[in-house]
Amino acid sequence: MRLEGLDNDQAVVELSRIHGIGRWSAEYVLLRGLGRLDTFPGDDVGAQNNLQRLFHLAGKPDYDRIRQLSSPWHPYEGVVYFHLLLDKLRANGAL
Repeated sequence: MRLEGLDNDQAVVELSRIHGIGRWSAEYVLLRGLGRLDTFPGDDVGAQNNLQRLFHLAGKPDYDRIRQLSSPWHPYEGVVYFHLLLDKLRANGAL
């Protein structure tokens, strides 16, 4: 499977054709495996919680809301994803 010439949405579709790979897994592969820092895994429950806390939202944001919230960070959405993860780990004393 060649993903280099595909945009992120197309690559997610291609990866999702693999049995057991959903949107979250595909986006995580793009971010971690392919280094596409413009990817924010919006189905990640931890990321949903982190964005809820960051933006003081009443509830967890859904996938579309996460894309909207993360769009100003383009093309570094993935950097923010990891920053929020590390911040949560630090707050919990894991770092």
